[in-house]
Amino acid sequence: MIEADPKANILGHFTVQGVDHAGALKLDGTATELQVYSEDFFHLKTEEMACVRGVSNEGVSISALHCVPLTLSGNATYHGKHRHYMVLRPNFVALGPRYLEPAERVITSITLGFSDANSLFYDWGTFGSIFEDRKLSFGQRREILRGMKQRPRHRKRGGWLRLYYHWDRGPIVETNCGLGKISVWNATSGKFPSPNGIELRNNVRVTLEFESPVDLDAALRAVYQMVSLFELTAQAQQDIEEINLRHLHAEEREVPLSLHVMNAERRKAEKLHPTDALLNGGLHEEEFARVLTRWMDTTGSRDPARQRFIGGFRRGSNYTIDRLVGAANAFDLLPSEDFTKKVPVEITSLVDQLRKQVQLAAKENETIREHKALFLNNLGRVGDLNLRSKVLQRWSTVPPSIAAKFSGMDEAIAFSVQARNFFVHGSEIKTSKEAAYELAPFTDTLEFVFGVSELCTCGWNADRWAVESYSWSRSKWYISNFSENLRRLKQAVVEFRANAAEGVSGHDC
Repeated sequence: MIEADPKANILGHFTVQGVDHAGALKLDGTATELQVYSEDFFHLKTEEMACVRGVSNEGVSISALHCVPLTLSGNATYHGKHRHYMVLRPNFVALGPRYLEPAERVITSITLGFSDANSLFYDWGTFGSIFEDRKLSFGQRREILRGMKQRPRHRKRGGWLRLYYHWDRGPIVETNCGLGKISVWNATSGKFPSPNGIELRNNVRVTLEFESPVDLDAALRAVYQMVSLFELTAQAQQDIEEINLRHLHAEEREVPLSLHVMNAERRKAEKLHPTDALLNGGLHEEEFARVLTRWMDTTGSRDPARQRFIGGFRRGSNYTIDRLVGAANAFDLLPSEDFTKKVPVEITSLVDQLRKQVQLAAKENETIREHKALFLNNLGRVGDLNLRSKVLQRWSTVPPSIAAKFSGMDEAIAFSVQARNFFVHGSEIKTSKEAAYELAPFTDTLEFVFGVSELCTCGWNADRWAVESYSWSRSKWYISNFSENLRRLKQAVVEFRANAAEGVSGHDC
């Protein structure tokens, strides 16, 4: 989930220790480099790498942010001439009419685009054409003929008229959250119509206007929170294609700062069909606004779990053990308020007695004292919900319109948790090791439960989605294949038990 950085080489001067030096900035994604040259020895302190300022030959202000040194004090000699240089790798580069200090709260808004924005916010009716044999109004004819005064008379009459239109109806989605106002809008550009034809291009953009100015870290954190929802609803990784920042001190007509993110790889994803989204902002504007608001406003305590989940979910058909473990770990990171614990009074009373016994024994016995923390920690976990119970409780929040499609989900969840425990703890499993390494069904089950339950928490209309048609929706395909995958898991258990009865260990496969 990164910005698409254009490759470019920018020559300019950069300030090091208060002195301007010649340098060159190469924008090339994760291979981006800033080289600075000097005739004398020079050096950058760690705190100075937060922002290295420069200006291009064209006068563009360059802010190289959070730099990492590749060559901090290089030198070279050629025919007796001694030169010094340093090579830095910035994590971010801001280009524009002014500089950006990352720690200063000067960002009033941030605007971005992403891979499937046009499909996820499918704004039907914004562009179209009218092709009908009918009379135009006087005003329409006057407007069309205005540019044809010098045409021959026979070219001003008859023929067929096809009207192409662009209907600007304002933001596609607009909503307020705790951070400020979020607007999703069409950024349309093109050339003036001519005998060469008509050309219009449109890119859906998202703008977050902050309630009060924020620093770079807070602005990017808000972006990642929004994009995690876009990735969940689109069911695929979204690469951020452009980020623009509005500076607090910008003049009225000043162009925004262009922010380039360098610290991640792009990953090509399948194009989204509008009807495959779990929620399409262009087709269900009010619902998307509601979900987006609640998603942003509940991010605080839920963000660690959501980021752990989305880190694997965005990988699509690329399954790994780490992804399975991460999908399970997301449930452990959810707020404790999401779950209810029902511990019998007898158990609570017994744990209290045992805790007191350990504390007393630790005072009299050095060996017990050394293991006191371990004893108390284990006693503290008595009555805590295990992973399977947490997943089942989250599944219980999913509406019947979806839950009714899964006969045997409890078993699928149990299999998935067993597979996770096998890879984390080396626990025994009721199937062969070979079956455990078929990661997709286990991972998909945990990710489906987490993703759907989170959307429901934010006001998603599951009943609507459950009956909608689809083309290649990952979640709908999971539903379609669920029964067969569960049947295969059960069959693997039967075969494992049969082999065990005959003295063949499935763990030696």
